[in-house]
Amino acid sequence: MKFFSLPSRQFFNSRKAAAALPIVLLVGGLMVEIGIAGAFISYFLGQSSFGVKLSEEALMAAQSGIQDAKIKIVRNKNFIPSPNPYTITVGNRSAQVTVCKDTRTASSTCDTAMVGKYEITSLGEALTKYRRVRAILYVDDTTGEVKLELEREIIL
Repeated sequence: MKFFSLPSRQFFNSRKAAAALPIVLLVGGLMVEIGIAGAFISYFLGQSSFGVKLSEEALMAAQSGIQDAKIKIVRNKNFIPSPNPYTITVGNRSAQVTVCKDTRTASSTCDTAMVGKYEITSLGEALTKYRRVRAILYVDDTTGEVKLELEREIIL
């Protein structure tokens, strides 16, 4: 007569499998989460460096707009662009250049008196990034000499 019977091997194997399933699911879920977090981190790090690159390209486009207007003023001391502002393209970037003679810009129009001087404002654009540079040139009426008084970046 048997008082006590040992469970079969199949019973022990199914209990081990039942215990292993949650562990496998937990470890697999953690691995997937770590992979997703790594993908997001690499994406945002790439975007931040890409954003810096675009910002610098916008600055170079704005400075190119300033240089373009300087050349036009040196060649023609009475230069007033038509239309004002005008747009130049630098590679696949662009700059919107505003030239004001004897006036200063307030917002985007020429209004305050500034005799004998040109104010050049250039807004460079690279996709979603914008940078603005402003320069002031003094033009001597008698000699025709052009002097750069100020060139700086304007915070947007």
